[in-house]
Amino acid sequence: MNFQNRVEKLRVFMEKENLAAVLLTDPISQCYITGFEIITYSRPIFTIVTKQECILIVPGLEEEHAKLHARFDQLVVYYEHPEKASQGTDPIALILQCLQPLAGKGRLGMESRSLPFALASILQSKNWELADVSAEMNHSRAIKDAQEQDKMRQVCSLAVGSVQAAFRALAVGMTERELENAAASAIYQEASTLYPGSSFFTGGMNPTGSERTILPHVFSSLKKVERGDGLIITRITSLDGYKGECERTCFVGEPSAKQRELFEVMVNAQKAAFATIKAGVLASDVDFAARSVIQEAGYGEYAVHRTGHSIGLTLHESPFFRFDDSTILQEGMAFTVEPGIYVPGIGGFRHSDTVIITKDGYEMLTECPRSIEELVFAL
Repeated sequence: MNFQNRVEKLRVFMEKENLAAVLLTDPISQCYITGFEIITYSRPIFTIVTKQECILIVPGLEEEHAKLHARFDQLVVYYEHPEKASQGTDPIALILQCLQPLAGKGRLGMESRSLPFALASILQSKNWELADVSAEMNHSRAIKDAQEQDKMRQVCSLAVGSVQAAFRALAVGMTERELENAAASAIYQEASTLYPGSSFFTGGMNPTGSERTILPHVFSSLKKVERGDGLIITRITSLDGYKGECERTCFVGEPSAKQRELFEVMVNAQKAAFATIKAGVLASDVDFAARSVIQEAGYGEYAVHRTGHSIGLTLHESPFFRFDDSTILQEGMAFTVEPGIYVPGIGGFRHSDTVIITKDGYEMLTECPRSIEELVFAL
């Protein structure tokens, strides 16, 4: 990834907005700018971008990790063991120290959703005028460059492989959790062969039966797969920070007439969304296209979520295929397309595919069986 290009693009924005520096507090934004994919919890990490350098502030236990995997001009470290306490133990003090030479030279960019209130108050007490750069960071991340698109293709291929591994493992009497573990185990083997040394994660959910498939987001349980069940198999993969998602609704044994009807409505809604997607279209138009199919079939009240979401370094990020999102689609954006219908007593129905927006349409990244003929398993 060309992280220097990302920094320079941010600096152009800084010049336009009279920002002396940008303080990034969202771990995803920091990963986007520095390439540092990190687990954060009680020890904060900060990135400061000035017109001359990119400064990364990390705790001592991440010092070597940052040297190996992050891109920066200056690494500033705070410690929590007495042998190095004299070099600094307070990350806030280090932020102020880094910013002090820039005082009076412009505003300070920050991310409103992830900047702690206490830190904002301290910065304002030091006479920094704060300006929110969240929208700019989101917009930059939304449009994937060529390298990012390649990474999305790789990770989505793994997501499809994980779904197909679940198909192969599916058996009456196994638990939802066992099915999830089988899908994960198979794709970990494949990923370790294809991308040794990369960070990789796979997870998901696969609710079964009419009571659990109407829950769009639910952990896999110890419920056993039964003959006659409908399932929604969701596989989410992450490769070097980039996410891919593939979901399929399938059946153990012959579905009922009503299940077939709802499945076809869902598939037709997704097809309508696909037919609408291309650069220049409003995000809301994609939701309208899918939702209209569901409403015309009489199931509008059961389509309880948006048609899709942007995806990249996070699984769910803006913009969204939602009725009130007026974002204009641009080439290089990546989305999931996943209209769903959830009818109590019958079940839930949802396919999810990941696509990249192109000038005249989209590139499908999750080519996987999608017709009901392919997704009925006579176990």
